[in-house]
Amino acid sequence: MRRKNKTTLTARTAGILRNNDGTSLVLVTIIAILVIMGVVILRVATSSLWASSDKIYNQDRAYVLANSMGATVDALIHNDPEVLTTCTDPNGTVIVRDYPSQLPRASVVVTVVPSLSEAGSVNGYIVKIESEVAGSTYVYTAYYVKSGASGGFMRQII
Repeated sequence: MRRKNKTTLTARTAGILRNNDGTSLVLVTIIAILVIMGVVILRVATSSLWASSDKIYNQDRAYVLANSMGATVDALIHNDPEVLTTCTDPNGTVIVRDYPSQLPRASVVVTVVPSLSEAGSVNGYIVKIESEVAGSTYVYTAYYVKSGASGGFMRQII
C-alpha cells in the first residue's frame, strides 16, 4: 500500500474539500468574486485612461489651432498693418469667428483690443485668439506696438 504525502497544498485542499460538503461551493464563489472584481477594476482603469488621452488630444488640437491662427494673423499684420487700425471699438472687435469643418465641435475667435496710453492715445493692440476643440480651450495672446514713423506694427514678446 502506498502512503499519501499530505504535506502538499493540493493534497491538503483535496482532503478538506472531501470532508466538508459546502466548502467547495464557498471556495468557487470566492474565486468567482475575485475574478469579477479584477475585470471591473481593469474596465474602470481602461475607461479612465481613454478619457484622459481624449482630453489631452483635444487640448493639443486647440493649441495647434490657436497657434496656426496666430501665425496667420501675424503674417496678415506684417503684410497690411492697417488691419489693426480698423479696430476702433475700445471693448474690442472680433475680426474672425471661424468653425473649421475638419474639426467637429471646434471654434476660433480672434479679438483685437486697442491698448491705450495714459494720454488716451492708442499705442498698441492686443490680439487675443481663443480656440476651443470639444470643450478644451486654449488662449493665444499677442501684443503689437507701433514701430516708429513708418506707421507699421511690431510684435512685442512679453
